[in-house]
Amino acid sequence: MTKIDKLAVVHPDADIGPNCEIGPFCTIGPHVVIGANTKLRSHVVVEPHTTIGEDTDIFPFVTIGIQSQDVKYVPGTVTYTKVGARNVIREFVSIHSGTLEGSSTVVGDDCNLLTQSHVAHNCQVGNHVTMSHSATLAGHAVLGDYANIGGLAAIHQFCHIGKASMVGGMARVVQDVLPFTIAEGFPAKMRVINKVGMQRAGYTTEEIAEVRKAFRILFMRQLRLETATQQVEQEFPNSENVKLMIESINSSQRGLARPESETMEINLSD
Repeated sequence: MTKIDKLAVVHPDADIGPNCEIGPFCTIGPHVVIGANTKLRSHVVVEPHTTIGEDTDIFPFVTIGIQSQDVKYVPGTVTYTKVGARNVIREFVSIHSGTLEGSSTVVGDDCNLLTQSHVAHNCQVGNHVTMSHSATLAGHAVLGDYANIGGLAAIHQFCHIGKASMVGGMARVVQDVLPFTIAEGFPAKMRVINKVGMQRAGYTTEEIAEVRKAFRILFMRQLRLETATQQVEQEFPNSENVKLMIESINSSQRGLARPESETMEINLSD
């Protein structure tokens, strides 16, 4: 049975699933769909054209589907926000809608967005993503599945943070971070393979070893990136994880957060 507090305001055109809880002072606009068993604790604002999946727990003072802050936004434009299932969204998180007509901001399933983290317009956030306290995504940023963004880290617009990668706390990310790596610093640079993150995501010891070796070939042998990429492709022709790293290199628009020279010592002793 759905419970809607008498102090909540729910538009009649909103679709609230079974067994949801809508707490006091929540405001839900038209054309909103909220999946079964989802809980809005209090003071949550869900703007029009927003979808939230089932079994999601949303804490006080969260805003979802709010108008884009992009200066290119045209008032009256219809844009969308899609949040998946089984997410935990903590206090003061903000998830903004897209900018251009018909565009979307997307957050996947099983994510954990901690207090004051921000997902800007047109971002694409994968599944099992963690954004720590006050982590910030600028517009059009992409986070792969199992990405982990440290507290107070800021991701520049259009940056791609790869699958099962980690960005350290307070990092300033202005270039792409490859899958399975750890990046930190100001500006952020890739340092090592995210071994612990890969283990937690279910990767085998062999898969982790392949990715580590590929990373060393790419960045620790002082090869031109084109040459290193070809060598990696030849050495690991059947590794889907290495292929994902190569695809991320080839598709990068902002360039890579390449390791600095002192990173070599870290990797050699790893």
